[in-house]
Formats: sequence, C-alpha cells, structure tokens
Amino acid sequence: MKITFVIISILIGIICVLTVWLQYFYIQSLYLKTSVGSATPFPIFEDMVASEMIKNVVDRYNKSETYILGISNLLNNAVSKGSTTFRNHSLVTHTEVQHLLKAALAFKLSGKVDKAMKLLEHVASIAPQNPDLLNQYGEYIEHTHNDIVAADVLYYKALTYSPNHKGALLNRKRSANLVDKFDLELFKLIDKKRDLLQEKQKTNTFYKAMKRKAYYLHIYHTVAIEGNTLTLDQLVSLLDTGQAVEGKSLLEHNEVLGVELAMNYVKLLTRCATISADEILAIHRRVLGHVDPIGSGMLRGEQVFVGSHVPPAPEYVPALLEDYTTWLNSEEAQSLHPVRYAALAHFKLVDIHPFTDGNGRTSRLIMNLVLLRTGFPPILIFKYQREKYHESLNLADKGDVRPFVRFIAQCMENSLNFYLSNMEYRTGITHIFHKVPSID
Repeated sequence: MKITFVIISILIGIICVLTVWLQYFYIQSLYLKTSVGSATPFPIFEDMVASEMIKNVVDRYNKSETYILGISNLLNNAVSKGSTTFRNHSLVTHTEVQHLLKAALAFKLSGKVDKAMKLLEHVASIAPQNPDLLNQYGEYIEHTHNDIVAADVLYYKALTYSPNHKGALLNRKRSANLVDKFDLELFKLIDKKRDLLQEKQKTNTFYKAMKRKAYYLHIYHTVAIEGNTLTLDQLVSLLDTGQAVEGKSLLEHNEVLGVELAMNYVKLLTRCATISADEILAIHRRVLGHVDPIGSGMLRGEQVFVGSHVPPAPEYVPALLEDYTTWLNSEEAQSLHPVRYAALAHFKLVDIHPFTDGNGRTSRLIMNLVLLRTGFPPILIFKYQREKYHESLNLADKGDVRPFVRFIAQCMENSLNFYLSNMEYRTGITHIFHKVPSID
C-alpha cells in the first residue's frame, strides 16, 4: 500500500513538471508570434519584472502622506472602525445624534475647530451609518481642511445609507465634478513622471540596481499585505540562498516562492496580444502552487464570504471569468488611461473572487501585467497601506470605484517617485535596510 502511494506521488510530480514545461514553451511560442509584426506596444518596462537570475538588494521609501492619502485615512478609520470604541451604535437614537451634530456645529461656528472635530469623531464611532453625520462630517472636512477628496467619499457613504438625502445629493453633485478634475490632474502628473523615467532608463547606470530593489519589494509587500511575517532581510536571504528561515512556517516560505514564480511567468506574458482565462489560471497556479498543489489554478467550487462582500455563487464563476477576459481585451478597456485600466482590472477580478485563496495576489499581478503591457512600470502597494487598500476596495464594492482608482493612481505616483529617486545613486543593501526600518 505504501509503495503504491509513493509511486502515485512520483507520477503526479512528474506530470506537474511536464505541465509547467509545456506551458513555458507554449508561452514562448506566443511570445515569438506576437513580437513579430504585432500591433502590441513594446513593453518598455518589461524587464522591471526580474528574471530568476536577478537576485539582491532592496530600498528606501518616503512614507510622507499626500493630499489624497492624508486625512482621508483618519476619516475612513473613524467611520469604519469606531463603532466598537464607545457603545453599540444600535442603541443610539436619531435624536441623540442630532443633538451631538448641533453641538459640533456650534463648536465650529465659535472657532473651536479641535473640539468640533473630536465630537464628530465621537459621533462617527457610535453612529457610523448615520447619513446626517456623514454629510456634516464631509462638509466639515471640505471647508476646514480643504480636502474635497475625503469629503466626496463621505458624501457618497451618506448616500449609500440614504439615497435621497438632500444635503448629501447636493454636496455630491458639486464635489464629484471637482474630484474628477483632481483625478485628471493626477493622471497628467503620472504621465509626466512615466515619460521622465523612460528617458532616464535609456542612459542611467543605476537602472539595473533599482529594478532589483523593486523586485524584492514587490514580493515582500504583496505577501505582507496577506499577513506573511517574513521580514525584508529574511525574504532576500530565502530567495538568494534557498535556505529556510528559522522560526517561520513552511506556508510563509511557500507563499514567497509562489509569488516569485508567478512574477517570472508574468514577464513572459507581457508581449502576448491578449490575456486569456487560462493564463489567469496559470498565474494563480504559480501563486499557490507551493501552498496548495491540488487546488492551485482551479476555480472555486464553493461559496465564499469576504468581509461584507459576497462574491458570486461558484456556478457563475466560469462564465464571469470569460466575460472578464473579454472586457480585459476589449477596445473599451484599452482606451482608458492605463492606470485606470489596471485598477479596474484588479477590482473586477477580485470582485468575482474566482479562487478560494490567492485572489488578491493574483489580481495585483494582473494589474501589473496590464501596466507593463501599456508602457508603465509595476505598482508597489506597501503593507502599511493595507487598511486604505481594503477600504477603497470596500467602497468600490458598494458602487463607487473612484476611490480605489485614485488609490492605485497614488500608488503609481509613489512608485514612480521611488524608481526615479533610486536611479540617482547606488547604495548597498545594508545601507538600504537601515533607511527603511518602518517598512518591516
């Protein structure tokens, strides 16, 4: 019986190896066909997804908050998390909320801005779904902090709980147009920085060192967002030496190895004319291949629940994935600004949630594949941005995808800043680690 089991295990292993090799040569043949006489644009930053031979180094990163990510984090956290801070918001009456809002307004009118802010935060913690609170909170942020972006998010939240709220309707009609203009300016800024990076790439002697740093950071942060506890030093050691890290689970080791394998596969796909459902499954197979060899690359066969989001029933997933790839390869999608296109590609796939596990990692890889194919470098989403990342995804799930697109655009600008700043000089890996203690 034991001998039979061993033989079967060996045969399964051989089949898996042969499958990987066949997929490799299949992709290579696609690569050759599409790279000759194809209308597909040359992926300028293709080699920023490092190959197996690129091992070493990591970076520093300026964590200064920006206009978009500044006070918005505080507000979203106050609204989404505060319900456990004081008492059950179901016990708070509408009259109590109105009294507190009037008191906050009185503080504001009398010039006691800090007290007004604290009182609004208190109301948000005990009544996070109250539309009057959300609308007034938005007005306060807009007029006191001049943050139309954060205010627009709050107006939208108010309308999700009360679609006919007059104040929120008027405010959202006005703020939406202003935010659209703001987003347009952000895309223009991103385009300028992308063009500058392309120019620097041609002659800069530090380009190779920079892309190696980015390579390790991509793997580190994409698994850290999912809860992996390997430090940056440990991850680099694992990938450089192949030696296990003491005190870390086999699962965490395999998560890192899976993302590395998937990133190398994504590099092969950058010149393919289209992205198919089979290729998405192949990416997932590599992401989870070391963790779940049997379930990796397979669509889920059960209903899953992701926080407040309820993905489609499993029987609808195959058709939805085909619809997704049809959109992904459509002129409609490809006519969008590449960053918007990539953000929507991420959201639409994670919304379907086609797999039992690994949906976030696969969606982020698809997002970066889209960017590489459209002449942009890959995006770095740092693990300290995890809450903002999930918050903006939740808003998209409720119907407003703009905060998520804006978040991804801001991550792209930050990534471009990182690429540009790290092409200015060469640093050693020890020096880099000392510069980024907060990243771990």
